[in-house]
Amino acid sequence: MDLSIERNGECMRKLTTGLIPFAVILLAWFTASKAASFNDAVNSVMLILPFVIAVLALFMSIWYKNSRFFFLTVFMLISYIVLKIAAAKEAMLMEAVTAISILIPINLVWLAFISERGIITGYGANKAILIGIQLAWVLVSVLGKSEDPAAGMLSPDQAMSIPAPAIILYILAIAFLLINYILKGQYIFVVFISILITTYISLHFAHRPVILAIFTNSVFIMVVSALFEVSYSLAFYDTLTGVLSRRAFEQELDKLGKQYCIAMVDIDHFKRVNDLYGHDIGDEVLKMVASILNRISYKARTFRYGGEEFAIIFQGQRISDVMTVLERVRAEVEQRPFVIRSENRPQEKPENITGSSKGRGRINITVSIGVAQKTESLKTPPDVIKRADEALYRAKSSGRNRVSK
Repeated sequence: MDLSIERNGECMRKLTTGLIPFAVILLAWFTASKAASFNDAVNSVMLILPFVIAVLALFMSIWYKNSRFFFLTVFMLISYIVLKIAAAKEAMLMEAVTAISILIPINLVWLAFISERGIITGYGANKAILIGIQLAWVLVSVLGKSEDPAAGMLSPDQAMSIPAPAIILYILAIAFLLINYILKGQYIFVVFISILITTYISLHFAHRPVILAIFTNSVFIMVVSALFEVSYSLAFYDTLTGVLSRRAFEQELDKLGKQYCIAMVDIDHFKRVNDLYGHDIGDEVLKMVASILNRISYKARTFRYGGEEFAIIFQGQRISDVMTVLERVRAEVEQRPFVIRSENRPQEKPENITGSSKGRGRINITVSIGVAQKTESLKTPPDVIKRADEALYRAKSSGRNRVSK
């Protein structure tokens, strides 16, 4: 299979994944439009589903140690329960909608940017306390309206109003997340924007239990879908460098055709970098080299093979063509100095720069590369990899910073 087709397939997968939350919104809207025709059995299923899908989302969040989706699910599930309790009286329901509509955009922006430091940890406990305080405040506010005189519930044809401050918060939150998605391209922002849109719609129908349940279902489905994407990324992408992982490399070997080359790339003296400057600097060096390798060409795919070693697959190409590309990569790594930032570097760029801006120094990074192609004597991918490793060893033995075939 041609690697350009593989790349197109990967792009299509990412596009499809990005559209899933919006497809869920459209499906929820269509289902809600048919809610009036549901019989009692369907209504009962719709009312139970939010709890079932929420449990699945919580289980997956714990399994993948994803605190942002765990606490998002907890907050949305308890908010849904509060809305169901408050539905007994209009004053209580209005209070619940007001409080929850203000908290949702605030919490989604907060959760979108928190660090993933586990669920059952000190950091997780702090998040749980904060969420708990919010929900306790909502519950107290709602119960405080239980003695208000009944004003009569809204008719099914009416929509509940959301207070102006909450509407402003929704707009600001969506705009902020959208800007960050444009700048960073992270899937999490698409998911959270979709959840904001869904919850904004659902709160207008908080007085209609089935429609509220339908849109709440869609929120939890988005969370489950996002967690599947997280699992895929963990399995097939290296979390540090962003290139494909060793597991993805091993699966790719099963798809190789009749003509291909495999290159093994190793960062020279990488242990010395870690020993002298620390693993944080070593990680940054790995990211820099990975970004260069990943730009090789549309016909190549880069993988983190292990440690400071990368593997590159050139599908449908001969070694004579590959050597030119790899030599260009080697030269680009050599010519890009790695600047070690000063430990007392300011967080923001000062208006007037004085003194030296060279940081703690510069490291000249180089790589050694070994490459081999499939031939009559090298018939299988393991044979080609072994020969590429031998070529890499020769490159290092010959002085490093070179390409050997």
